[in-house]
Amino acid sequence: MSTSEKILLSGLFISVVSLAWSPFGTSLGMGLIALSWLISLFTRQLITPTNKALLASMVGLFAWHIMGLLWTDNIPEGLATLKIKLPLLIVPMSLLTVKWNSKLWTERILQAFVISVFLAAAAGLLIGCYKTLAGISLQPSQWSPFISHIRMGILLALGWGGLLVYKSEKYRFLLFIYAIGAGLYVWQTQSVTGAGMLLITTVLSLQKQWRFSVVAMSFVAGFWLIWTILPGPPITSLPSHTTWGSPYTHHVDRVLEENGNKVWSYLAWDEMRPEWNRKSEYDFDSKDLKGQDIKYTLMRYLTSMGVAKDGLAVKNLRPKEVIAIESGNTSIKQEISSGLALRLDELRFEVGNFIDGGNPSGNSVTQRWEYFKVGIYIAKTNLLIGVGTGDLPDAFHIAYEELETRLSPQFRHRTHNQFLAWLIAGGVVALLLFVLTFIFSWQKDVSTKTNRMGRIAWWVVVISCLSEDTFETQAGITFAVFAIVLFSLYNRRSQSFSSGNRRAAG
Repeated sequence: MSTSEKILLSGLFISVVSLAWSPFGTSLGMGLIALSWLISLFTRQLITPTNKALLASMVGLFAWHIMGLLWTDNIPEGLATLKIKLPLLIVPMSLLTVKWNSKLWTERILQAFVISVFLAAAAGLLIGCYKTLAGISLQPSQWSPFISHIRMGILLALGWGGLLVYKSEKYRFLLFIYAIGAGLYVWQTQSVTGAGMLLITTVLSLQKQWRFSVVAMSFVAGFWLIWTILPGPPITSLPSHTTWGSPYTHHVDRVLEENGNKVWSYLAWDEMRPEWNRKSEYDFDSKDLKGQDIKYTLMRYLTSMGVAKDGLAVKNLRPKEVIAIESGNTSIKQEISSGLALRLDELRFEVGNFIDGGNPSGNSVTQRWEYFKVGIYIAKTNLLIGVGTGDLPDAFHIAYEELETRLSPQFRHRTHNQFLAWLIAGGVVALLLFVLTFIFSWQKDVSTKTNRMGRIAWWVVVISCLSEDTFETQAGITFAVFAIVLFSLYNRRSQSFSSGNRRAAG
């Protein structure tokens, strides 16, 4: 084994093992991979890449980003962006032109990745359980202490696909344990993206005779989910006065619900205010512990209980319910439900709030619509070459102001769509090169396990790019580029590559 191959393999293993744990480890591994290419270059051992088109599209995409510095106004941000996107250059250059026995090592690299991702998920769950038992209240994302819980869900899904493709007697126990760990992690972090990706990799891993049945069941589950989160019909018969004789206010044109009950019906503010102020030290017109208007927290909490929002309902609140409202709980389900069940309730609220024209701030799904609209607005003004490599954050800031967005400043993020992000930053040229990368990495032949894994990895990356800025973070771009390039070594355009590696290994 040559020196360059040893260094390349060291970098590969360090990078894939570090993905779920440490940006430092990922950077160290990437440095070794780059070093292997430099050694091969200076010793004149580089080979001709068989998948030249993939190499050209990925290197071209990085080169276009370098050119984007010419028309950017924010050079420091542009240089930081280029640093994050270095894997786009390093990985294809090294894996496609350095001599190494990819056929021998690919499955071992995948094994290391699967084990590492599982251990990171297990560690997150154990740390979360320890903190919870210690009385610390955790947000769903805090169950993922190492990297983003959304990114972690995608990594788990890719590892799950690998286990299903390479399943055998020696992997059976690991398959069972991994399924439990991944399921618990996705449930606890409320990662809808992770749950969806796990389902997708399961479907793609199945044989054709089973795939149709699972897809059909998935469609049924999807229709059930849509039916569940959509608000019910308006109430037709409503009382005019409370038990104490005050008039009710009913906003029948609003659909927002909590626990299946209409939030904007049965309102008697003048009765609620004095009764609440008698029960709590938190004034009716103040904020709860989460920074929300306490009167609206109270309104939603009472709705979730299935009672009217009047003086009698507030008077009947028990001390623990008052404490829950003061803490910012908007539903009784927050005390009896957990994980994805709570996320489903949040989705119902987000959809109802969106239909009612409410502020989407803090609502992860409906916020994405705002991001998309703003992204399209920016892209249309800089369609050909984009705003420049470093101007993406500034362009969004300006566009949010120009469009007078309803989003609060802390929720004014980027596109959450990688295709649109490339279009905004680098224009049509960048988007075309990005699409070509997927075209040239597509697996035509899936007759082998490695090729089937390549098809799964391809879909995982593409779908993640539709809902996330996958290439805008170090962990995201490293995982995506590895997934695209590593398994592209085995498509039909690269069949001669393996024989070349075997000769090099010999």
